[in-house]
Amino acid sequence: MARAKKLTAAEQLDIELKLAKRMRAVLLSRGSLIELAKLLMPDPEDVDDVEKSLYQITPQAKLLCEVLEKVERGELLRVCVSIGPQLGKSQLISRVFPAWFMGKNPYKHFMLGTYNQDFANDFGGEVREICTSSTFRQVFPDFKFRTGSRAKDAMVTNRGGKLAFLGRGGAGTGKPADCFVIDDPLKDAKEAESPTIRRDLWEWFNKVTFTRCHVGSAIVIVHTRWSEDDLIGRLMDPAHPDHDPEIAKRWTYVNLPAVVKDQALADALGLTLEMPTDPQVIKQFGAQPMSALWPQRKPLRFLAEARSMDPRGFEALYMGNPAPEDGDFFKREWLVPYKPEELPRNLMKYSTSDHAISTAEDRDMSCFLTGGVDHEGVLWILPDIYWAREDDTNVIVDEMLDMMRRHRPLYWWAERGHISKSILPFLRKRMVEEKVLETVVDDSMVPSTDKKTRARSVQGMMSLKQVRFPVFAPWWGDAQNELLKFPNATHDDFVDALSWLGIGLMQQTRAARPRPDNQKVVPIGSIAWIKNRSRFDEAAERRRKALGGM
Repeated sequence: MARAKKLTAAEQLDIELKLAKRMRAVLLSRGSLIELAKLLMPDPEDVDDVEKSLYQITPQAKLLCEVLEKVERGELLRVCVSIGPQLGKSQLISRVFPAWFMGKNPYKHFMLGTYNQDFANDFGGEVREICTSSTFRQVFPDFKFRTGSRAKDAMVTNRGGKLAFLGRGGAGTGKPADCFVIDDPLKDAKEAESPTIRRDLWEWFNKVTFTRCHVGSAIVIVHTRWSEDDLIGRLMDPAHPDHDPEIAKRWTYVNLPAVVKDQALADALGLTLEMPTDPQVIKQFGAQPMSALWPQRKPLRFLAEARSMDPRGFEALYMGNPAPEDGDFFKREWLVPYKPEELPRNLMKYSTSDHAISTAEDRDMSCFLTGGVDHEGVLWILPDIYWAREDDTNVIVDEMLDMMRRHRPLYWWAERGHISKSILPFLRKRMVEEKVLETVVDDSMVPSTDKKTRARSVQGMMSLKQVRFPVFAPWWGDAQNELLKFPNATHDDFVDALSWLGIGLMQQTRAARPRPDNQKVVPIGSIAWIKNRSRFDEAAERRRKALGGM
C-alpha cells in the first residue's frame, strides 16, 4: 500500500492558512450578504482558496447589499429598486438574499413573487440548492429543511420557518410573510403595455402581498420600469395621477441607472464622474460628467450603442425611466405648436371621441376633440376639448352637443360600439330636439387590438409636421405628457381620440384652397361641378379600397 506523500512545512502552512481564511469568510458570511455571495461562487480552478471567487463585487452589489441588510435588520420595511439587466440584481435579491435571510432567521416566513409560477419555481429551486449546499451548511450549521420538504415553491425549515415562491396572480393562501420580495412582476414590454395586466398586478399586490404581511413585515420590489403605471410608478412617482404622498414617503426608492450622472449617487457607489470624449457617447448621453455603473462589463461605448438601437427600451431597461424625455412613439420634435392668431379660418372640421366605458376607479377619462384640416392638408387641433371622467350620460351628451354646435363637424367619429351600444338612442333624440343634425359614425371605426397600430394613422402625419397643437390651451401639458410617454403612460385617452381622428381623416379630403375674389367659382349643379364631384367620389372610393374597406 502506497504511503501518503508527506507535506512540506510550506505546504502544510499553506493549507492551514487557507483553512483560517475559510473560517474567517464563513464567520463574515453570517453577517454579510456580499461575503456569502462570494463564498457561494468559488473559483473552480482553486475551490479551497476563498479569496478566489467568480463573484464580482461591483458598486451596485455593494449598495444593494447595504439596503438588503437593513431590510433584514428591520431598519427598512418598504424598498423599491430599479436596475438594468445583467447587472446582478436577481442573483443577490432573489437567490442569495432569501437563503441568507432564512439562514439568519430560520423561524421566519419569506415569500418571493415574480411574473409566473414557472419562473418562481426556478428561483425556488436555486434557493433550495444554495440552502442545501455544503458551503451554506458551514455558514449556518443549524439550518435544515424538514424531512419531506422537497417542493420548489414551498419549503419548511426545522424551526418552523417557511419559504414560498409564487407567480403573479397566485394566492399564497395561508402563507404569511415576514419578508416579501417581488422580482420582475411584468415579464416584458408587451405585458407592461396592457392596462388589464397592469391593473391585475396592482390588485394582486394589494390582495396578496399586503394580506400576507403584518406591521413589521418588509416588502422589497425590484423590476424594470417599462411603464409609469407599474408598481414603482403607482407607489412612488409624483407624476402618476393616483400618486399618494402619504404612501410614497413610507417607501425608499433606489434607482441604479446604467449611466450615472448624479454626483450624490456616484459618491454612494464610489464612482468618479468624468467628461466623455467618445463622439457616440456624447451624441447619446450629452456632454456632461458621467460614468458607467459597471464600466468593466458595460462601458459607456457599449451603452451608447444599445441606446442608439432602441432609445425607449434603453431608457426602461437601463435607466429606470419608463419613457425617454424626447418621446418614443411620438417624438417631442413632432409636437408643432401654434398661437391663437395663427389658426386658419378656412378649415374642414371633424370631431372624435374616446369614451371611458369602464367602471373601474382608475379608468381613462372620456376625451372629445375637434380638428380642422386646411387646404394644405395640415391638421389643426382646436383648443376647446372635453377631457374628464364622467358617469352621467346627460353630461356626456350635453358636451357632445355643445361641441357640435360650436364647430359643425362634417363627421363625428368614435370607436365601434362606444356610442351605438350605450348613448346613441338618447343622443339622437336630443340631436333632433335641439336641431343639431350632425353625422355620428362609430359603426365603421373598428378598433385594433394594438393601440400602437391604431395610432399609426396620426403618427405619420405628426412625423411630417402636419399636425398643429394649441400649446396655449390649459390641457396641453397633460396631453403632451401622454403623447411623449405613449404607449407606456398610465392613461391614453387623448392619444386614442387623436388616433380616431387620424383614421377618419384617411378617408376624407382637405379643405379647398382659398380663392382670390376675382377667381371664377364653379356653380353648384353645373356640368363642371358634376365632373369635379365625380372625380372626388372616385378618388374617395380608391382610398377606401386601399384601406381595406374602412
